[in-house]
Amino acid sequence: MDEIKDRRYIKEIIREYATRFVSWGAPESWDLDQFKTLENMILESTDVTVNANTLKRFFQQRTGNPQLATRDALCRFLGYAGYTDFVIKKTRIEEAATVTTEINIPEQATGQKEEITTPIFNSIQTPAQKSNKIYIYLLSVLLLILSGYLLYTLKIKEIYTNYLLSKISFTAANPKGVNPLTVTFSYSIPSSLLKDIKLVYEEANGDTAEKQLSRPVGKVNATYINEGDGYCQVQYKGRTIKSILIENRKSGWSIFTRNERKGIFRTLPIYEAYKKEGYVSLPLDSVVPEARPGHLFVSYVYYKDKLVDGDNFMFEARVRNSVKDFAIPRSDVMMYILSNTGRHGFALNEAGYAYIKFISGEKNIKGDDYNLSKFNFNASDWHVMGIRVENKRSTFYLDGQKIYNIDYTQPIGSANELILRFKGCGAVDYVKVSKLNGQVVYEQDFDSLLQ
Repeated sequence: MDEIKDRRYIKEIIREYATRFVSWGAPESWDLDQFKTLENMILESTDVTVNANTLKRFFQQRTGNPQLATRDALCRFLGYAGYTDFVIKKTRIEEAATVTTEINIPEQATGQKEEITTPIFNSIQTPAQKSNKIYIYLLSVLLLILSGYLLYTLKIKEIYTNYLLSKISFTAANPKGVNPLTVTFSYSIPSSLLKDIKLVYEEANGDTAEKQLSRPVGKVNATYINEGDGYCQVQYKGRTIKSILIENRKSGWSIFTRNERKGIFRTLPIYEAYKKEGYVSLPLDSVVPEARPGHLFVSYVYYKDKLVDGDNFMFEARVRNSVKDFAIPRSDVMMYILSNTGRHGFALNEAGYAYIKFISGEKNIKGDDYNLSKFNFNASDWHVMGIRVENKRSTFYLDGQKIYNIDYTQPIGSANELILRFKGCGAVDYVKVSKLNGQVVYEQDFDSLLQ
């Protein structure tokens, strides 16, 4: 796709964002705080970080042609499979509009043919004139053939390739489980693309391996040995077409440290965060130095297969994200409970407005739609965050007070993972998971050292 076309589609992306965030005003007027909000929203929705400054350059048209990864993430946030899917759908809309315009060309209002009078001396052609006319005719035919060829090679071929790429099927059985994790991937790829297709396996620590496929339809197995989030990607000529998240977990508690902007991910044992005061908070010197500035997230993660019914439970945790806990400005605190197919959770910060998100099953509320500043959330103090799910309704609590609820339709099934996530190191005093009748199915108060 040439740069001129890319610029046209970039303007289409910006137009869709302007429509979605109309309450923010025109993208040219957005400030850095709004772009940081958008950065966090894209990260939570796609698991891809697009730096706020990159977003500012993109939306305010200071970048000529941004990287494909940036365009992919922006389109995935809008609900497309990626940039290729966005272009295909926009192209189809444009072609449909062109056909409609051609079909509906109006006739002349009078419906009468216009009479043309030609002087008689113009009807008599010399041999030279006839020769020139034949030459012009042949030249026109050649130009028509050349134009048709160029149209095929530059547009139709590209559209057809994108169409074939959209037909690629790629799925995984049980992409989440206990470390080491063996995953079976099933694929179906159009034969004409096979020679340019490969699978890329990425471990949580960044190690990668590649596999060239020999058949258009089949299954392959891969074993992931590093705890954390890995990926398997289908790549076409180096471009990622499909990607599956692999969640490789250790039973019990672990700590995940991540700096998305730096591309750094590490796992640590929970005892490194244990405090004699009876809570966990990771010391900053346990985080690799290059991951500490700016965009560090620390997650305290508990995994147990079939922990509780993910559609009928109560989950609460006492948390804090203070200067003492090396909080990063805005002091985000997030709480999630996950299954293999879905999650419930929500996020708070001291702004009460700029970055708030509620998730339940297929429902996903993001951005600045809900201002929770009235709850006076001060992340430096201890707070009890809670989630109660019953009869396809999720209710979210702060210190026992209801702050929001969502009705959802798609059950998430058996929950198996708890996550308390902080921008900075944060702190967790206790967690408790119960059935709706009050029966405790898991509780941890961190009064003793955990191995």
